[in-house]
Amino acid sequence: MVFYMLLALVSAVAMASSGVIARLSGLAAAELTFYRLAVGALCLLLLLLASGKLAVLKTKPDWRIALNGVLLASFMLCFLSAIQYISLANAIMLVYLAPPLSAVVAHWLLQEKLDLPDTGLIALSFLGFAMLQQFQFQLVLDATQLPGLLFGLLSLLAYSGFLLLNRQPQPGHSQLQRTLYQLLIGACCVLPFLSGMALPTSDSLLWIALAGIFPGFLAIYCAIVALQHFSTRVYATLAYWNQ
Repeated sequence: MVFYMLLALVSAVAMASSGVIARLSGLAAAELTFYRLAVGALCLLLLLLASGKLAVLKTKPDWRIALNGVLLASFMLCFLSAIQYISLANAIMLVYLAPPLSAVVAHWLLQEKLDLPDTGLIALSFLGFAMLQQFQFQLVLDATQLPGLLFGLLSLLAYSGFLLLNRQPQPGHSQLQRTLYQLLIGACCVLPFLSGMALPTSDSLLWIALAGIFPGFLAIYCAIVALQHFSTRVYATLAYWNQ
């Protein structure tokens, strides 16, 4: 169980790097989301080749995997769009309401009962993040920040759906297969937003590689594996380590 806890923490830290990479790379939200998903899928495909496990791809993805690919692309694209209008701290505050929201939904829909200690731990994890922000959520509902708020809320809902659906995999679908298909489907979902995209420059290649390896491949694969061994409420608490 310690190993899967480590995977959850790796996923949380790798996921947190997406905002920093977005700010430093200068790439548009759609471009960075596409590279994050496509390069992440390439990394996973290379892992399957190196380990001789390409046979896991013979099983066709079911509707849950397809829907998760759409939710994954929506979560990433909306988050990166949000930070173009509001601060990174405010965008993170919005999107990382998703783990506790997912835990509450799982209490009712997945029969993952929340007791008093579980509720207290989730509340404390969120309180800790609020303390890091000095309890300041400086978001003004004006014409300049309103799009950022809407994108942040959409990212919150998409991430919550992604977490909940990955708690209920279909038998016969390996974690490697599910991750690869979700990344590929997510990358395809972003393609319509890439009209007029130029080829990457030599200066952006490093950021593209970092986005694909860390918040792409590592974050998503480790999250999917960890979600199979922890309840949503436990994963919700661990997710706040990336703050």
